[in-house]
Amino acid sequence: MSKEEFSIELAGVIGTIKSYTSDPFIIGYISELKKALENEQMYMAKLIISKLIGWYNEQIEDILVDRYVYNKDAHKKSYQILKNYVTCLT
Repeated sequence: MSKEEFSIELAGVIGTIKSYTSDPFIIGYISELKKALENEQMYMAKLIISKLIGWYNEQIEDILVDRYVYNKDAHKKSYQILKNYVTCLT
C-alpha cells in the first residue's frame, strides 16, 4: 500500500475509530498520525500505527461481538488497512 493510498483511506480509519472510542490516548494518536504523515515523519507514523494496531489487537473481539457497534465491517477494514500499511513502512 502506497503512502498516497493510505492517505486516501486515513479519513475512514480515523472516523471509524472515533465512532467507537473517546479514549484520549487513541484520539491523540490519530491526531499525531495525521501530522506525522503531513510532515513526512515516517518513523513517527510507524510508531503511531503500531500503537493503533496494538489497541485494535486488544479491542477487535469486543468490537465484533458488541451489539451496539453498527460498523463492524468498517472496523475490520480499518484494522487491516493499518496492518497493511505498517508492513510497507518496515
